[in-house]
Amino acid sequence: MTLLSVVSALNVLLVGAWVGMYLFTTFVVSPAFAELFPDEATRRAHRRTVGRYYARVNGPLSLLLLLTVLALGFIGGFRLALGLELAMLLLIAGLVAGHMRRGAQVRPPGWLTHVTLGASALLCGLALAAHL
Repeated sequence: MTLLSVVSALNVLLVGAWVGMYLFTTFVVSPAFAELFPDEATRRAHRRTVGRYYARVNGPLSLLLLLTVLALGFIGGFRLALGLELAMLLLIAGLVAGHMRRGAQVRPPGWLTHVTLGASALLCGLALAAHL
């Protein structure tokens, strides 16, 4: 097994973990909070608390994913799929930052979540394409 294949497999694993966390938060945690905490101020306070814990895992995971993509590029070259994966990862980072910034004041618009979900699905496909 070569270094390139190990880093490539790690890339796919990290993308899966990142997208899995995002999906769980979007489709499990957020709807549960809406039912558990009907009061918007209380719900927002609990979301901030969960967000801090989420960031403790997601921050290092995102950094490791970025470093893995860069390592893949330096080891095996930045082919189209890997370059697009890097671009998608940076786009998602911007979307998530916007989501967090808006979410601190008001509920972020639904389109932001939908675009992030679509970009995350595309990120999965690009990670697999870069792996092949």
